[in-house]
Amino acid sequence: MSLQSRIQDLYPEFTQSEKHISEYFIHHLQEVSISSAKELAAHCGTSAPTIVRFARTLGYSGFPALKMDILMTEKSAIDDLTEEIEQNTTVTKLVATLYSHRCATLDHVRSLIDEAVVEQAADAIERAEHVYLCGIGGSGIVCQDLQQKLSRIGIRVLYCQDIHVLLSSFSGMKENDVLIAVSYSGQTKDIIETVKVAKERKAVVIGITQLGKTPLQKISDLSFHVPIEEKTIRAGAISSRDSCLFISDTLYLSLVSRHLNDHKKTLQETKNWTARL
Repeated sequence: MSLQSRIQDLYPEFTQSEKHISEYFIHHLQEVSISSAKELAAHCGTSAPTIVRFARTLGYSGFPALKMDILMTEKSAIDDLTEEIEQNTTVTKLVATLYSHRCATLDHVRSLIDEAVVEQAADAIERAEHVYLCGIGGSGIVCQDLQQKLSRIGIRVLYCQDIHVLLSSFSGMKENDVLIAVSYSGQTKDIIETVKVAKERKAVVIGITQLGKTPLQKISDLSFHVPIEEKTIRAGAISSRDSCLFISDTLYLSLVSRHLNDHKKTLQETKNWTARL
């Protein structure tokens, strides 16, 4: 039985304190899976022993067993996809498994989005004269997609997958311009060094990386987190791409919604221009 199912079954019997802890756990599964009882106690306004007792109330032998259950639940979703591929299954079953896997991934990333950070990031982008995008490989797909969308609503955005060319464009970077850096691992050297240059230019850095204290998260002014996924048969790469696109689309739609009528006109204009080709 999953953590969510255990909480749902026992919720009516919980004390007010246990309900508060359970709600935090449900909305921060990834954080729970990598945090200590002491760290979670600080977030929940309680004590580490209370977190351990809560785990036992749910039927676990202790808090480590609860964390392992979260990790195994996530792993099983990706393993299901891997297993379907290895068994040379039918396309129908493969599509069904992939759909289930993606729904689970997007549900996880949705729980990690902080609405306040979305608003702060949108504010920074609106203040910026230029927005720069930084991403390599799979992250580059996210950058290319976001570049096209931001450009269509009148935002001056620059992106080049060649880091050397991108860095050359930083000569025109001004204070309060924005760099959006996308790196699932949060450790890619080229990305980190590029971010450091942007910080020297006093740009606002928005990082999109996996949950945890990655090098990218530590030096970003604002951070968005995606779930930590396995990398079996590139399933993790599929998940991280989907997660990052979900976040970039959330940011884009937040910007569009602020001036909806103006942006609707701009989007229609750009559509008409491309229709001439």
